[in-house]
Amino acid sequence: MRILMLTPRLPYPPDRGDTVRSWTALSGLARRHEVWLATLTQGRPQPDHLARVRDCCRTVAVFERSRLRSLCHGTLSLLAGHSLSAAYFHDARLIATVRHWSETVPFDAVLTYSSALAPAAEAIAARRRVLDMCDVDSSKWLTYARQSLPPLRWLYVLEGRRVAALEAYVARSHDVCLLVNERERRKLATAVPAALTDVVPTTVTPSGSALPDAALATPPSPIIGMVGSMFYPPNVRAVNWFGRNVWPLVRARLPRARWLIVGSRPTRSVRRWRHQPGVEVTGYVPDVQPYLAQMRVFVNPVVGNLGVQSKVVVAMAAGRACVVTSDTAAGLTYNGPAPLLIADQPDEFAAAVVRIATDAELWQSLSRRARTVAHASYRAETQVDCVERWLAGMPPAATENRPRVHELPPRPEPAPLAAEVLG
Repeated sequence: MRILMLTPRLPYPPDRGDTVRSWTALSGLARRHEVWLATLTQGRPQPDHLARVRDCCRTVAVFERSRLRSLCHGTLSLLAGHSLSAAYFHDARLIATVRHWSETVPFDAVLTYSSALAPAAEAIAARRRVLDMCDVDSSKWLTYARQSLPPLRWLYVLEGRRVAALEAYVARSHDVCLLVNERERRKLATAVPAALTDVVPTTVTPSGSALPDAALATPPSPIIGMVGSMFYPPNVRAVNWFGRNVWPLVRARLPRARWLIVGSRPTRSVRRWRHQPGVEVTGYVPDVQPYLAQMRVFVNPVVGNLGVQSKVVVAMAAGRACVVTSDTAAGLTYNGPAPLLIADQPDEFAAAVVRIATDAELWQSLSRRARTVAHASYRAETQVDCVERWLAGMPPAATENRPRVHELPPRPEPAPLAAEVLG
């Protein structure tokens, strides 16, 4: 097939949930099909990263954007009665480029990532349109609203409602919408019953997501670790909640315990934890595997009905014993006993951490179970095969009989700021 991919970020390196997902699809599809890629970046991509992407594609178009300028455009759009997200990712250069491509290339399918970029796919003549929404972004905004105080709460509610209107349109203008888990699929199916939806779990990246067997011996030191983008608000809240409410209880029981906070662009409130005894804040690291290998306990205290915590899947594939909140566990796919410990209250969370840190048999049991679940439910081949079937118009039997409604609602007005401004 001749496939056009549209992504809001350069898919490589796969160092966050959405790029893990898009890079797996790109690298997998490129082995059997011709792929054109149009993508946005903030700042100039590193040459070796761009080279990896170009090796997979017939043609790559990368459009650099200023974060500040994008935010200004989004803010003006919000004030004008439109979605901040749609304007943030709107790029007239990208639209003009893919239109030009479609005039000379008879694309068989368009694969678009995120609802905010989906309007750009309307410029393409193709037999199939697949939208990988990953998560239902409107639900995220409303979750942020519940966790925030005015005036941010009002802003998040407003953006959530406007993104929901955009999602309703783009979901019905595509042949299928793909989501990361059943929880996200139900959200969209409830909000837009006419849309055809399917679940495609995000893979664990093949590039070293599983430690060699020799590294699966129980780590000798009581090291507790967290991994993630440390500027992402849910992660920031999770770090601060753990530091205030759980870490003192753990240190009281395990005076030799260390806490590793691993992830890029830590905010000031995250960085301040490095002044506490036994705490290390690394900032960006090119490879999380050496840090995962040290961790006796991987923790993820993120709360909220938020998609899939990909970092937990990576930790499970690496054979780490994990303690997570019930919200995080609800986003995972597994059968049988939970492959991790689940706790929501500070004392319960601390007790679970201490149990794993002091019980080698429990650690081994959770480690084996976590590896088994990660490799059974989050294999790259599964993700690529499912995406490929939808692009080819061969949906799985479980979804092909779901109702389709081709009549579209009125198209939301495009965000203001004409091409001459955005270009």
